[in-house]
Amino acid sequence: MSHLASLLVSVLVLSLLPPTASWAQALQAGAARVKITPDKLPYLAGYGANRRAEEVHDDVYASALVIQAGETKMAIVSCDLIGLLRPAVQEIRSKVTSVPAENILIGCTHTHSGPDSIGLWGQPEQGVSGVDKEWYAQMKNRVAEAIEEAAKNLQPAIMKVATADGVSRVSRNVRVERILDTSIAVLQMRHAGDGKTIATVVNYAVHPELMNIRALTSDIVHYLRQTVESAEGGITVFLNGALGGMVTVDSPGDDWKECERVGTALGQAALSALRNAVEVRQATLNIQRAEVNIPLENERFKQAARAGLFPEPVLQTDEVTTEVMHIVLGPVQMVTLPGEAFPNIGFQLKRHMKGDVKMVVGLANDELGYILSEADYGLKLYEYETSMSVGEKAGRVVTDKLIAMAQQVAPAGTSRVAAFFDALPSRFRADRAYGAKVTYRINLSGEGGGVWEIHIAEGKCTVRRGASGTPADVTISTSVQTFLAVVEGRMGPEQAFMSGQLLVDGDLFLAQRLGDFFAF
Repeated sequence: MSHLASLLVSVLVLSLLPPTASWAQALQAGAARVKITPDKLPYLAGYGANRRAEEVHDDVYASALVIQAGETKMAIVSCDLIGLLRPAVQEIRSKVTSVPAENILIGCTHTHSGPDSIGLWGQPEQGVSGVDKEWYAQMKNRVAEAIEEAAKNLQPAIMKVATADGVSRVSRNVRVERILDTSIAVLQMRHAGDGKTIATVVNYAVHPELMNIRALTSDIVHYLRQTVESAEGGITVFLNGALGGMVTVDSPGDDWKECERVGTALGQAALSALRNAVEVRQATLNIQRAEVNIPLENERFKQAARAGLFPEPVLQTDEVTTEVMHIVLGPVQMVTLPGEAFPNIGFQLKRHMKGDVKMVVGLANDELGYILSEADYGLKLYEYETSMSVGEKAGRVVTDKLIAMAQQVAPAGTSRVAAFFDALPSRFRADRAYGAKVTYRINLSGEGGGVWEIHIAEGKCTVRRGASGTPADVTISTSVQTFLAVVEGRMGPEQAFMSGQLLVDGDLFLAQRLGDFFAF
C-alpha cells in the first residue's frame, strides 16, 4: 500500500468518528484491601452448624476497587464471607463518603470456611447465632474503610477486558451436569502512565467449599488471588456468579493440594483470558439500581428470624425487599443477584445482555439463599435448594427487573455505533457539499453492527440503516470491535488498514472528501 493510500485511510476514518469525549470519559481507578479476620476463632459458615474454627489457614479480606469515569464513580467490593444481608450492606454504604451509596456494589466470595456473617451456623437448635456481634460491627467498619482507601488511591487508568469459555477442571454441577456456566470474565485496571496493575476483577460461578475442615480460609479464592497477583500485581477482586443448584468445585475432597490446584487453575484461566484482552482508554459508566419485593414463603427463614439468629432485622414479614443493579462500563455489562441464582437464570440474563463482556454477579448486596426459576422450585431434584429459598417468585422477580433494566441502557458496541450514525445529519455541512452526489456504504460486522448508507445530494444528507440496493461510490468495511478500537484510541487507522481489519473500496477521491462534508 502506498503512503498516499495509508494517509487517505487515516483521514477517512478519523473524519468518520466523533470526538470520544462526547460519549466516553477518561478513567480513574484505585484499589485497597483490608483484613476482616476475627480476633477470636469464629463459628465457620457453611456445611453444618456448630463448626468452630480451630486455626486460621489464611486471613480473610475485603478487597475494594473504585472506578471513576468522568464525574461518575462506583465501588466494587468482594468480601471473603458466605454472604451479607442487605441491612449490613446499607450500613456499610452509610459509612462511606467518597462514593455515592447507590453506586456501591458489595459482593461475597461465598467461602464455606469464613466467619459466620449470617447467623445460621452457630447452634441454631439452642437459639445461638453464629455471628460474633463485636467482630460483625468491626467488619462493617473495615469494609467501609477499604472503599474509602480505594477512593483515595484513584489514579488515571486504562481498562483491559476479556472473556473466555470452557474453563475446565474447576467447577461441576452435582445436580445436572450439563447445566454449568464455564465462562470467565475479567476486568483489569492499569495505571495509565506506568502500566502497573491496580486491580483485576475475576467473575466466575463456583462454590468455594473444597475444605470442609475446622480451619478459617477463603478456600480456592486464596490461591486464585495468589496466582493472578503474582503474575499481574495489584489487587485481585473475585466476584462469584450464578452458582446455585450445587455448582461446586471439581474436586474429590478435602485436600490443601487439591484446593491449591483448583484455585490456581481458575487464576490461570483468568490470566489466559487476559492475553486476548481488549484495551479501553475511555468509557461511559452507567449505573442503575432498583429495589424489588419478593413474597416470603419460607417458614424456616421466618422461624430463624423469630429466634434471633440473624444479626439484622430481616425476614420478619410476608415480603422481603431486596435490590438488583445493572452496570455498563464501556463494553462491560454487569448485573447483580441478591443470592445464589441457578445457572439457568444466569444463562437467561446473559441472553438479554449485549456487552462484549458479560458479568453476572451473585451474592451481591444481599444473601437470600437460592434463587430458582418457577419451573425448578419445589422439584424433588431441588428439594434442598427449595428449602433454602425465600420463595417461588424470587427468580422471576429479579430476572424480570434486570432484563427490563438491560433493555434501557446498551453497552459499547451496540448503541454507540447507532448513535454516531444518528447524529451525522446534524453535523452535515451543506456549504461544503455543493454539487456533490455520492453514496457511502459502511459495513460493520459483529454484535451491534450492520450496514449504514450515507447519501449526499442536492445539498442534503440522509442516513439509512441497511443496504438500499443502489451501488455505493465508496464502501468501508470493518468490525464493530475495530470501529470502537479506533474511536477509543486503542488502534490507529493505519494499523487497522495494514492488518486487513479495515477495507476501503471505490472512488478514492470521493472517499477522501468524506471528511469535508461534516463538522466534528
